[in-house]
Amino acid sequence: MTYNKLGFAFIGLHTNSFAQIEAAHKKTGETDLITALGYGIDVEDHTITCTAKFSFEKKKDQPFLILELEGFFEINKNDFVEKVKQPDNSFLITKDLATHFAVLMIGSARGVLHAKTEGTIFNQYLLPTMDVKNMIIEDFVLNSER
Repeated sequence: MTYNKLGFAFIGLHTNSFAQIEAAHKKTGETDLITALGYGIDVEDHTITCTAKFSFEKKKDQPFLILELEGFFEINKNDFVEKVKQPDNSFLITKDLATHFAVLMIGSARGVLHAKTEGTIFNQYLLPTMDVKNMIIEDFVLNSER
């Protein structure tokens, strides 16, 4: 595996869910974008996952467009052991690394959203630029079930 300067490789992308719900779509009115990020870890494969979910709504709790992607990031084994794994067997994900993964996922989501909606009325909805540094405010720790 070839790792970048930050010590990881983007090894996979999976679309967990995608839906276009015409019955919930209204032609007029403000559009709200609900965004969620999540992280997971596979200790055995020294892989961190980043999940990004987006839903577009015209009416609260009635999304008309939903996209959830999961990205897989393999961490260089030495970096995983020395920087990610903590003495208490928890796993540190730094703010900078989490932000980097989120930026990659949001960019990927833009492309997936365009490809899946091309030729439909939903193609007009784009993911805006996002200040990811303000979405992830601190380092965080994950615990393994092992």
